Amino acid sequence: MNKPLRNVFVVVLATVLVPAFWFAWSTREPAYQGRTLTAWLRDIEPNNPAAVGRGVQAQQAVRQIGSNAIPRLLQLLRAHDTKLKTDIVTWLQDQSGKYLGDSLASARWLMAARGFRALGKEGESAVPELRKIILGPDLESIPYAIDALEGIGSPQGVPILLETLESASPSARLAAITSLANHRGRATTAVPDLVKVLATRDFSVRAQAVRALGEIAAQPELTVPALIRCLSDTNGNVRAAAARSLGAFGTNAISALPALRAATDGFDELVWRSVTFASIRVQCEIHEGAIIRGPKDRRQLAIVFTGHEFAEGAETILAELARHHGRASFFLTGTFLTNAQFTSLTARLQDERHYLGPHSDQHLLYCDWDAAHTTRIRVDEFQADLLANVNKLPGSTGEPRRFSRYFLPAFEHYNREIADWSRGAGWTLINFTPGTRANADYTGEADKNFVPSQTIYDSIVVRERDDPNGLNGFILLLHLGSGPGRADKFHLRFGELFDYLAGRGYEFVRVDELLRPMRTLTETQGFRRSAGPNR
Repeated sequence: MNKPLRNVFVVVLATVLVPAFWFAWSTREPAYQGRTLTAWLRDIEPNNPAAVGRGVQAQQAVRQIGSNAIPRLLQLLRAHDTKLKTDIVTWLQDQSGKYLGDSLASARWLMAARGFRALGKEGESAVPELRKIILGPDLESIPYAIDALEGIGSPQGVPILLETLESASPSARLAAITSLANHRGRATTAVPDLVKVLATRDFSVRAQAVRALGEIAAQPELTVPALIRCLSDTNGNVRAAAARSLGAFGTNAISALPALRAATDGFDELVWRSVTFASIRVQCEIHEGAIIRGPKDRRQLAIVFTGHEFAEGAETILAELARHHGRASFFLTGTFLTNAQFTSLTARLQDERHYLGPHSDQHLLYCDWDAAHTTRIRVDEFQADLLANVNKLPGSTGEPRRFSRYFLPAFEHYNREIADWSRGAGWTLINFTPGTRANADYTGEADKNFVPSQTIYDSIVVRERDDPNGLNGFILLLHLGSGPGRADKFHLRFGELFDYLAGRGYEFVRVDELLRPMRTLTETQGFRRSAGPNR
């Protein structure tokens, strides 16, 4: 090796390797099953489908290490690179063709954020130190510390994020607003501050604040008027975000309907689609974050069926739907989808172009039945259960899936947190429209809550008669089967029920058809991008 090259490697050793060894040994590294915390953290790769199993195991390992991981995670978040070190790592990568980014501080910040997410509430004692980092001078690490704070889910998180909104750094403010959006129902106290942010001159900050207000979807008396004003913003992204956020309020934002209809802006496709979609959603009833009824201005209703263990009514259901040229929606558990007895039925549902959606892989009870509705599972357990269910659904029948990902919770039971988690996973939670006894068709004669088929039928007829809007927009929930515990099968009344409803002029549509805009000629003609100001 010639002398100049030796000198380069001496500098490398002094600048990169020596600090790395010091970093590794300056804090005693906690371990689990013979592997260090850092080794486990490297296995957490959320965006790598091939590493899902390894990542789940790594998250479990971090939880086993527990609060003992906090000093090391904080140390990783405080890592810092000199410019010389960064330059040398870049040079070595260029020379060797190998990725060496794991030795940089940014990789350590990322590992720390993932570690705190794995710890969850177990990392709450780190919140004061995270606050110091978030409000500190090292701007590059702030988004990672905010991510860590969000992952912990502490009640102290929102006040810290609100402090960050006062930061002069646009990147820190954006990270804080993004995190508030991800907090959704846990960030209701942030609404007044986010409304104030809408006055900023930075359109990217305005757009993100508008999106956050829609994700939180609280205090409509304050938020809805502010979002209506944003429909006239000079920036198209802000206008589109305002429309989508208004849609998240359902009928609490019905006052925005005239402004939405006046803001279709035929020169910008994004704005047009967002406004058209929101015009439907502000006509939907929403309860605790889930849609429970569609627009009432159409003579349409969505009949939805859930399937878990039984399906003895399927043949009758499908025959009656075909006789009335109707479609329905079927929400099936993973247990149902992997039952060989139902394989041909599932294929038939798809072939006949009914909607198929998830209903929890293992039919989990997500929250308690008492008034508090306390969540019973962790977010990662919920995500894993939903993903497992979705992966068992058959492929798309050709229908576009964008804006059509609907999820009906097991036991038709949920809370705002479950709705938020569903939204975070890219699914819209729905539930049945209250006011009939249709969802009791699974009860058996020996059950205390048994409801006879005649009572169920009568409740539907009475609701249709007494509601000023009839059953327009209704999500009427029934079951594919009730099993051997019920002799009084309600599916034997389907023909009579369908005849009655069809005679009253109702169209039986899929839930995605009920909750989306009607397709028009304008939608297929194409758009010219707006040349207007974006500021």
